Amino acid sequence: MKQHSREEQAEQTLPALLHDLKTIVNIDSGTYNKAGVDRVGAYLARRFHDLGFNTTFNEQKEYGNHLIATRKGGNPSGARVLLIGHMDTVFPDGEAEKRPFSHTVQDGMQIVKGPGVLDMKVGLLMGMYSVELLHQNDWNAYQSITFCFNSDEEVGSPASKELIIRLAEQSDAAIVLEPGRKLETVTSSRKSSGLYRIEVWGRSAHAGVEPHLGRNAIVELAHQVQAMQTLHESIPGVSLNVTIIHGGDRANVIPDYAYCEMDVRATNMAGVHAIEEAMQHVSRERLIPETEVRVSGSMLSLPFEPSETNAPLIQMVKEAGAELGIEVRDLPSGGASDANNTSPVGVPTIDGLGAGGGLAHNPDEYVELDYLPKRIALLAGLLERVCQQNNSK
Repeated sequence: MKQHSREEQAEQTLPALLHDLKTIVNIDSGTYNKAGVDRVGAYLARRFHDLGFNTTFNEQKEYGNHLIATRKGGNPSGARVLLIGHMDTVFPDGEAEKRPFSHTVQDGMQIVKGPGVLDMKVGLLMGMYSVELLHQNDWNAYQSITFCFNSDEEVGSPASKELIIRLAEQSDAAIVLEPGRKLETVTSSRKSSGLYRIEVWGRSAHAGVEPHLGRNAIVELAHQVQAMQTLHESIPGVSLNVTIIHGGDRANVIPDYAYCEMDVRATNMAGVHAIEEAMQHVSRERLIPETEVRVSGSMLSLPFEPSETNAPLIQMVKEAGAELGIEVRDLPSGGASDANNTSPVGVPTIDGLGAGGGLAHNPDEYVELDYLPKRIALLAGLLERVCQQNNSK
């Protein structure tokens, strides 16, 4: 089968894909809306079942249930491929009713909009439809294709990280279906994502009568914040931003406690170690005597770094793109995804195989439809090459 006909086949699937997309976009599925996420999962499970997949749910109490769908291929020694996406969104309840799925033309482009349409409900369906596209052409030269759709990625995958790592360790390749930004882009690396806290303990006192007896935790924290912020980009590939600050309970009391939280990211493990050491060093430089300063926290996800392990997947997607007339570019990203869970354990990983569009996490989030069939064909071409390479070993 020629690749250009695959793109035409992908275009023929658009009406069905858009029907599925409308259905799941019009379900509120914010991370903490367990009922909504479970409705999305139940719908997708039915669709997978229709396509010959076996489905199970990894049940959760706080978050929605994680969906695992697996289909066995015709080669018991062939590739085991894992495709990963998330069903949760960042949007609050009521958004689906306020601004439901819509299909329109903007700046000459056909687009669809709705809460979570780009990040990443369309990616879930792209994975499903790309595999079905190959199956329609009698492709089964693999051992297994497994989808893992989790419910908590937007808060760092706390309840699904171990599941994803376990499935990845049983796989030969992990493909993450996060948005691809543009027609010709995929994601080859992501920064780590960490949350750190600075806490300051001082001594309370009457602000008007005996302020000299106090040790102002807010003033010390202000000193720490300024010093910490100078670390931003002082280490190559590392960012540090103070994002939350709190202190004091009453206007007439010298505060004895204050804290701030910092978003910290690094492109590699060397940067992680360097910034953690630098934060500890800065915290020892006090402005106000007799205050206690403590830095705590950790990287919630490790860096998804460029590596020799991941390089073959980048080469394969570029070859698949060339057959479609696309010069694929692999780009870094400052945001984390579940690729940050699969790559650090040594599983070949590629990300950004979802749709193109823009304004993720924004009420105007959109997906570009004009080249969606080509993106589906690109994903199908990558899947085919992953399995071909494994079969040739």
